[in-house]
Amino acid sequence: MPDATPVACTPVNWPPRRARPPAIRIAAILTTVAMALLAAACSSPSSAGTGSPSAAGPASSSPAAGSSATAQSAVAYSQCMRANGVPKYPDPASGGQLPKGDAQAFGVSDAQYQAAQRTCQHLMPTSGSFDQQSQECIEAGDCPPALVQQMLTADRKFAQCMRSHGVPNWPDPTLDANGAPVFKVSAAGITHTQTHSPPMEVVIMACLRTDPAPAALS
Repeated sequence: MPDATPVACTPVNWPPRRARPPAIRIAAILTTVAMALLAAACSSPSSAGTGSPSAAGPASSSPAAGSSATAQSAVAYSQCMRANGVPKYPDPASGGQLPKGDAQAFGVSDAQYQAAQRTCQHLMPTSGSFDQQSQECIEAGDCPPALVQQMLTADRKFAQCMRSHGVPNWPDPTLDANGAPVFKVSAAGITHTQTHSPPMEVVIMACLRTDPAPAALS
């Protein structure tokens, strides 16, 4: 029989060891944990009221002609990205939301990814929602000044939430070379391994309630 002695959980030590992580969308970090939460919700009807930060959002949306057009445009954008040097770029979600990630997440160089984005920008879904406009800013570099200020305000709340939930060195957002907000976590001593760890994912999930479309990490 295997040893059934329980293993004690140890807290994450902050600040963590320094390393240089690749830039990545925060939402991409949560792909695995989100799928696990969805599976749990589907298998347990009583879990519907647990208060998951993302549980009420997409489920409460009603279908509309505009949503259908957005979804079709998102599919065309994904196909274009694959045809222009990003073969692992996935199809969008059923609601038309484009996949989150950066060049490294999709297995190509930054130059390849940016070239594909420029080629396919005309197919990028447009919408009046703040979340989708933020995504367009981060993914395609379409960052009107008024939108950037809104994003910075939301990202500062996200950063404050992260610091108050056990990550005291989480930085405030700054702007990258394209004028899009970014969290420079590597400069703050937060490693790629730490941002992808289960304890960090829990904190990020909680703080997404303050900012559903936070900036990228670098």
